[in-house]
Amino acid sequence: KMPAENPLANLKDIHLPPAVSWWPPAPGWWILVVLFVLLIVLCAWWLRRRYERSRPRVEALRILKELQVQYEKSPAALTTLRTLSQLLRRSALSFSKQEDVASLQGEDWLKFLDKNGKTTEFTKGVGKIFGENLFQQKPDFEIEALFPLVSKWVKECPHQS
Repeated sequence: KMPAENPLANLKDIHLPPAVSWWPPAPGWWILVVLFVLLIVLCAWWLRRRYERSRPRVEALRILKELQVQYEKSPAALTTLRTLSQLLRRSALSFSKQEDVASLQGEDWLKFLDKNGKTTEFTKGVGKIFGENLFQQKPDFEIEALFPLVSKWVKECPHQS
C-alpha cells in the first residue's frame, strides 16, 4: 500500500493582510477634530469678547490712577473734581446704553451712580458733589474721599450691551 500523502502538505503559508494605514482616519477621528477646532474657535471668540468688554473699565482705572498721581503732585482740587466727574460720565456711557445715561443730571444722575455702583455714597455721602453742586464756584467736598469712591464705582458697575 502506498503511504498516505499528508493532506496538510499542500497548504500554502498564511499571508497576513497589509498593516492598517493611519491615513485616512476613521470618521470618529474626523468628528473629534471638528469638535476640537470648534471648541478652540469658541474659546478664542469668548476671550476676545471678554477682553473687549473689560477694556473701558481697565482704561478708566488707569486714567483714575494717573489723575490721583497728578493731584498728589500739584493739588488743584476743583479741576480734579471736574475731571473725575467727566471720567464717571464717560465710564457710564461706555458701560451702559447711551440713551439711558446721556440725559441724566442732578439727583437722577446720582441715583443712577448709586444703583450701578451698589452704594448710597452718591445720593447720601461724599459722592453727592457730582450732582448739582459740581458747578458752584467754591463747592464743599473732600477730594481724597472721591478717588476710592470713583474707583469702586468703576469696578462695580455692570457692563450692559
